[in-house]
Amino acid sequence: MNKIFIDANYIIAIFREIESNHELAVKTCETILQNHEGFISNSIITEVVTIMMMRTKSIDLTRKAYYFMIDNFTVLNEYEIDKYNDKVFAVFEKYNNNNFKLGFVDCSIVVLSEFYNLDYVASFDKNFKLFKEINLYEMHDNKK
Repeated sequence: MNKIFIDANYIIAIFREIESNHELAVKTCETILQNHEGFISNSIITEVVTIMMMRTKSIDLTRKAYYFMIDNFTVLNEYEIDKYNDKVFAVFEKYNNNNFKLGFVDCSIVVLSEFYNLDYVASFDKNFKLFKEINLYEMHDNKK
């Protein structure tokens, strides 16, 4: 059973039908929930709740996304990691040297993946391919 970290954009795509990756997110999420261990962080919860409410203006849909995360994924505590923010900032500096490419929360996923020995990251963010330290979970749309 693989350990997979779930990125915010993946969870948002599950709940927002207008997202371009909605069907793929729903389909692959079933596989992840049935066959793998899913993980998120407190930062992902914050990001999902904020973005869901901003984009949908629906507290009901935001609540569904929140409890979906809490009920289905293990929440990793970032602050168990010594000098966590310093480690994340080092990754942030490495990948954003004079040019913004990856957000701080995205960079935190590298630190979490290494510390908790996670196998994959599920994300639709194309910039995640820049990270040499993580393996992206392969998602396939059979329609293509």
